Amino acid sequence: MKEVVIIASAQYDKSRLMGSEIDSFKDVVKMNRFVTGPYEKHLGSKCTMWVCNRKLILGKTPFGYLYRDQWESKKRQHPELKKCLMVTYIETKEELKELTEWADKDEFLEVANTLSAMSYIQEKWNQLISSGKMKKPSTGLLTILYFTTLYDVVHLYNFDHGATVHYWGNLGKADQPMAAVHDWSFDKRVIDELVNEGKVVYL
Repeated sequence: MKEVVIIASAQYDKSRLMGSEIDSFKDVVKMNRFVTGPYEKHLGSKCTMWVCNRKLILGKTPFGYLYRDQWESKKRQHPELKKCLMVTYIETKEELKELTEWADKDEFLEVANTLSAMSYIQEKWNQLISSGKMKKPSTGLLTILYFTTLYDVVHLYNFDHGATVHYWGNLGKADQPMAAVHDWSFDKRVIDELVNEGKVVYL
């Protein structure tokens, strides 16, 4: 059975020393501005895939974070790191083609094809919300859906659906998921359905 674990950036449970269990997975995904440092006992030291949203890849953040400036440091910390994967909302084949051609110039960067994930999210929005324009999906939800197409089981740890600030501290609005324009309750409902279907498992 092909399995992967995805580690999110919420406040972690300090009573659970999950590092060894996380590191026992062959494939470990960490997201956006993840930090290893003093958190290894709780969140593991391993990272084979680094997922970033579009703004971090393109450097379009108010705090100046750019994936390419961080790559060498991440690679030194994680020799097992294979690549950085851009996971973002993509609405057309043309947009996917444009982003992929741009990313092809970087040997360590790849763009996830999230077209089917976006269609699935729209379908679920119509089914579960049924009113108003669909809010921009979170990187976490898109990442989960993308990896369910590649793995038999997707394990999740440290997801709390926007309830807390990031585990490395509250350094500004970017560390406050609850301030984002996502519908976190919708995310949770979609993920809960995937759990019931056996595609996703919480550690």
